[in-house]
Amino acid sequence: MFEKSLTDLIQGLRANKRNEADYIQKSLEEIQSEVQQSDMYCKSTAIDKLNYLHMLGYDTNWANFNAVEVMASPRFGEKRKGYLAAAQSFHQETDVLMLATNLIRKDLASSNAMEVSVALDGLAQVATPELATDLFDDVAAVLGHSRPFIRKKALVCLYRLVLKHPEGLHALAPQLRERLDDPDPSVVSSAVSVICELARTNPRNYLPLAPRLYQLMNSSTNNWMLIKIVKLFASLTPIEPRLAKKLHGPLSQLICSTSAMSLLYECIHTAVVGDIIGVPLPVTDSVGREIDFAELCARKLVLFYESADHNLRYVGLVTLAQLQARRPELVVNQYETVLKCLDDPDLSIRMRALSVISGMATRRTLDRTVKRLMSQLILSNTIRLQPVASLPSVGTTEYSGKYNGDAADSDLIALATDATGASLVSARGSIVQSRQLTAAGPGPADSPEYRLLVVEAIVDMCTRQSYANLSNFEWYVAVLVDLVYSAGVDVGQLLSEKLLDVTVRVRQVREFSVRLMRQMLSDSQLASRAISDSSAAKVLCTAAYILGEYCSLLPANSEDIALLLPKCLDKLDGEQQATFIQAAIKAYTNWLRDVAGYWSTEIWELVRAVTASTMSQLSDLLLAKTDDNALSGNSAVAELPLQVSSRLRHFVEITKAVSVATSNPSESAPQLCLELHELFTAYELNPVSVAAQGKVPQPDGLDLDSPIGGPIPDTEHIMFPPPPPVSSEPRQRASQSGSGRKQRRGQKNEPFYLDGGDDVRHSHSLAELPDVDDIPVVQLDLGGQGSENATKTRSKKKKTRTKDGAAKRERRSRVQTPSPPLAPVDIAGDEDMPDVSAPLPQPQFQQTSPAQQ
Repeated sequence: MFEKSLTDLIQGLRANKRNEADYIQKSLEEIQSEVQQSDMYCKSTAIDKLNYLHMLGYDTNWANFNAVEVMASPRFGEKRKGYLAAAQSFHQETDVLMLATNLIRKDLASSNAMEVSVALDGLAQVATPELATDLFDDVAAVLGHSRPFIRKKALVCLYRLVLKHPEGLHALAPQLRERLDDPDPSVVSSAVSVICELARTNPRNYLPLAPRLYQLMNSSTNNWMLIKIVKLFASLTPIEPRLAKKLHGPLSQLICSTSAMSLLYECIHTAVVGDIIGVPLPVTDSVGREIDFAELCARKLVLFYESADHNLRYVGLVTLAQLQARRPELVVNQYETVLKCLDDPDLSIRMRALSVISGMATRRTLDRTVKRLMSQLILSNTIRLQPVASLPSVGTTEYSGKYNGDAADSDLIALATDATGASLVSARGSIVQSRQLTAAGPGPADSPEYRLLVVEAIVDMCTRQSYANLSNFEWYVAVLVDLVYSAGVDVGQLLSEKLLDVTVRVRQVREFSVRLMRQMLSDSQLASRAISDSSAAKVLCTAAYILGEYCSLLPANSEDIALLLPKCLDKLDGEQQATFIQAAIKAYTNWLRDVAGYWSTEIWELVRAVTASTMSQLSDLLLAKTDDNALSGNSAVAELPLQVSSRLRHFVEITKAVSVATSNPSESAPQLCLELHELFTAYELNPVSVAAQGKVPQPDGLDLDSPIGGPIPDTEHIMFPPPPPVSSEPRQRASQSGSGRKQRRGQKNEPFYLDGGDDVRHSHSLAELPDVDDIPVVQLDLGGQGSENATKTRSKKKKTRTKDGAAKRERRSRVQTPSPPLAPVDIAGDEDMPDVSAPLPQPQFQQTSPAQQ
């Protein structure tokens, strides 16, 4: 029978492209019969074809035992096919591996260097914990082989065995030290590579090899081995700081002389992470000038992030960020170069540049950096802003005469616009979702991860060191509002916190902030987003709070009340609804106080109309599902959350009181309209630091160590009095008549009957039991008869009270003494944003003596 060779199999596959599966299935049937033959040549040929089919994705594990048979062939060509099949198809659970232990041991001890080589290659691929334990010493013995390539392969094989058999590391360490002095450079390079890989887990174990590695770094010309040695020193230098001074000269020389970018990067990276740049020794650059080592590294890094290679730009920005953490003054000079990397088409490079440019932010560069990042968000394919000219004006005229609404303010004009007129930092944008994608598809700025990082970077740059980089807080508030429109990710919690923080902290920006909050609340598209987008809902909730809290800073506008009672209010959660209602109350009372100063018949009619409109809005939004007479009656808003219903009742009562006060025309404004807003402005709500409580002085005479009142008794060990013993005397009922006996028997059948024959015994036991008033009584509704009997029972219990119980209550009333009055606490009233950076004074508590306690 003529067997097909591997060449015949490949030719047959090319000739049967239309029915390739059938041809391979037929070939597998032929191979199954071939591997069963006794001829080793035929068997090895079949294994060779299986190796080819395995690379095409076909399962060959069914022939594992036959592969072991071919591995045992005395011919090297056949043995190599068997080891290749084992390396491809064997895994950790292959059961025939136990049969290969003695086979591999025999090949490792062979006098033929090629057989030793193929055994080392195969063992490194199929090693299991059992094989590693059994053959570790055999592989270690091969390290003394006369052929350098065998020693090199033995080192790599030992590394793979140590991963499976960690106990062999103690025996490997001396072998690695010896191989560092091997006369062959390739063996030394292999030893350095193994040490570098093993040092990732515990570099301290290889610290004794530092002198020999230092010699190799000064004498070797192999760039790949130098890279491994420099990487190894990067992990050893933090453990042994004295190495930094020793490595200062060799590393600076390599940085100045090498032309290999990979070696240059490893030298700079090791100098930065190992803090070798902190050694106060000058270095000589390429033109012979003495400069600082850190400055030399910063100059050389420019070659990386100005390179056309994306990989070099990425690793250069990574190392620049690490240098920035240690020497930020050296990185500031690279601002222009890093700013260009923000427009790189590679998303990973943009993210690295973003982390670096965020740390470079200063008063001079903050404005430019934020505008560059904002332009990426606004002009991306995901979300855009409409041009400023297309936005409607906010203000309206409510009534003629002295009081007019807001008009478009000049300070809300765009601070920066692009070529199409879209606002970059204006806070006047309106969302346009899902713009048509360009032919190139989505860009890097469309990535949600990148957009989130951009928002976080902008907020971090502006708020760093308590807004130290900000010179215009109105500009920062406008940036935050633009981020609401252009972020496109869930950052509502972050932006709402920052909007509230800067508005509360900076008094000068409150008026401008209130204007912007009015615009946000008047944007119908943003309000519609709040129904399904929690991020927009959080921001609108913050806008409502700011508008309600600081509405008195601007001329009052009745439209503010309608803005704070939007149509989407019933779709929000309870806390957000409560915030909107509370803000609407403040805006309504502020508007009443403002228009009361211009009271006239027209104003009276306006107040009546606005009050009625407000009551109608409340009824339509929140009271539609409750009692129809909710506004006129005193019904409970049971279907609303507690925090919403309480504020809603307050608002309803206020509108009802105003409606009554303005029921008839009058020449002057009702006093109620002037005084309602004072309920919310009597005391200013100042921000309080977390550490403010520690600054409150301790009142004199306050002792926090002595217990309040007497000791609390341990109720766990209180024993109730035992029940009275049952009388052993027989009950004498002989004198009772038959009719009385029948009557008594009938009374006993009643459920609430109390036997009167034991009155004496009950009187003694009641004196010993607790007072009747201390026992809880539960009423059971059992109908008319049960109620009547229960009343008779309670009357009987009242009659059985003894004088001893009254005496006990009198004694308890005499024992109780009034509690001592609380000591007055002097709390500072001007706790306006205490300096949290200063150390807090530790409170000094008075020590009381045992006599005082």
